[in-house]
Amino acid sequence: MKPSDRSRMHRTPNRRMRPRGSAAFEIIYGRNPVMEAISSGSRTFQEIMVLSQNYDVFSRSARDIPIRIVQRDELEKISLSLNHQGIAAKVSPYRYATLGDMMDLDALVLLDSVEDPQNLGSIIRSAYALAGAGIIIPEHRSASVTPTVVKASSGATEQTRIALVQNLRDASRELKKHGYWLVGLDAKVQEDIRRIPRFDKIGLVLGGEDSGIRPIIERELDLMACIPMKGSFNSLNVAQAAAVALYELVARR
Repeated sequence: MKPSDRSRMHRTPNRRMRPRGSAAFEIIYGRNPVMEAISSGSRTFQEIMVLSQNYDVFSRSARDIPIRIVQRDELEKISLSLNHQGIAAKVSPYRYATLGDMMDLDALVLLDSVEDPQNLGSIIRSAYALAGAGIIIPEHRSASVTPTVVKASSGATEQTRIALVQNLRDASRELKKHGYWLVGLDAKVQEDIRRIPRFDKIGLVLGGEDSGIRPIIERELDLMACIPMKGSFNSLNVAQAAAVALYELVARR
């Protein structure tokens, strides 16, 4: 289905936002997150810290970034995690895209009150891998891009456009002006997601872990759909639902 004259509106100016309450640097950890940050150029590196057995592997990819060998207990303290995979890096904070940066993407995922960092990371990973989709999150009542989210996304945060907006309803309205059709997921509705027509520009809207899509956001949507279930279960985790919906609405088509 072709978008209407929504797409004729002007682009908004592009700016980059630093994360709310950001420090001068942060620590990301894990092999994929660090390697994706190096390859994407998304961060400024101050140094990489590795266990001695990993030095040769990462020194070949680090280019001119200083590498320091540390002990395991020190790396655990630096990364605040036992799941560091022998590497951490001191980098500049994540810099968000603006809503205007997203308008040339065919697929977007709007998250209404998704507060679990693991869910956010998993959704970012699926969005990037399945659909090359951008992510839009609100400033409040939402997880933000933290080192935990970077790790949960396996570094997909470093390759994905993620916009932080003040008001998700206003962002939804702006997207519709630019030709996006907004499809929400809700296990209680009857419309099977497999019957949703193909749209040139689509925004998949997912609600929070407990509350689902808020009524104020639901009123802005073009369609609501469900993922059909078998057996006694009637819903999926929000990250699982995102992966299924992205495959059905974007990747498979």
